[in-house]
Amino acid sequence: MINKLIAILFFSIIISACNNQSGYEYMPNMYRSPSLETYSTNTYFKDSINARLPVEGTIARNYLSTFYFDGDLEGYLQSGKFAKNPLEINEKNLKEGEALYGMFCSHCHGPEGNGGGSIGHPIYSNIPHYNDKKQIRRTGKTMSELKAGHIFHSITYGVNAMGPHSSQLSEDERWKLVMHVQKLQKLE
Repeated sequence: MINKLIAILFFSIIISACNNQSGYEYMPNMYRSPSLETYSTNTYFKDSINARLPVEGTIARNYLSTFYFDGDLEGYLQSGKFAKNPLEINEKNLKEGEALYGMFCSHCHGPEGNGGGSIGHPIYSNIPHYNDKKQIRRTGKTMSELKAGHIFHSITYGVNAMGPHSSQLSEDERWKLVMHVQKLQKLE
């Protein structure tokens, strides 16, 4: 009987604690934040300007610091001419590129870049080899002649059945992946 009374007392204390009759709000600015017009003045900031500059060191969404080309054919062709890999080609970057290739590419392109991956696509069943000598239509060049910018563009925006990987790989990771693909281009 005492256990039941203790349980009822405990339960009633818990229920009464949930009911906030005091009228106090916790963090009221979270409920009713002040509305500020972009180009008006205010009393919240010392300089009274609402249009704030971004925090130093931030990068805007979908902004790449080394790649300024659109996702269309013209951007693809321009990236092949002008985009250069900003990373140093060294053993560490090549190893990381190889590991990324194993995670993101080898299931379609195969471990050696010869299209022998474990996944096939019903429409694009012939995945091109990185070192083949067949002319492709986007550039008029073979896969083995693709430049770093072409490869980076394809990884960023996707091509044919391959979707874009920009949301899964950072800019540096994509450039490391380009290093490994260029290494596979040279295999015979």
